[in-house]
Amino acid sequence: MSQKPRQLIIAATSDLFIQSRLKELSDLLGHETLFTIDPQKILSQAASHPECLIILDLETSEYDSPSLAKTLKQNNHMLRILGYYPHVRRDLEKNAESAGIDYVVPNSNFLKTVREILEGRLPIT
Repeated sequence: MSQKPRQLIIAATSDLFIQSRLKELSDLLGHETLFTIDPQKILSQAASHPECLIILDLETSEYDSPSLAKTLKQNNHMLRILGYYPHVRRDLEKNAESAGIDYVVPNSNFLKTVREILEGRLPIT
């Protein structure tokens, strides 16, 4: 039986709850997780790991998620980006989709969706 290769998950969040749950999930599934809110580090890591999954907090004020997503997609249109937002902020969902974020989910579905993507049950392209 072949094992899926380790995948890098770049999570741009400072939310400690999300970080701990993502770390737990990625360890369980055998992936590596990098947490950073520095756009330059995100861009450089994404360039070095073109098969990575980028996770953006769409509500953060620590970086401009639509702008960052556009730049990431310009550098590598095949890059997979997932964004999450509070369900009461539908405007963030629309902005994210316009910016080219592949999969946009409310916080309530976030961890379930990430797991499905990492397990290969929910492809995003």
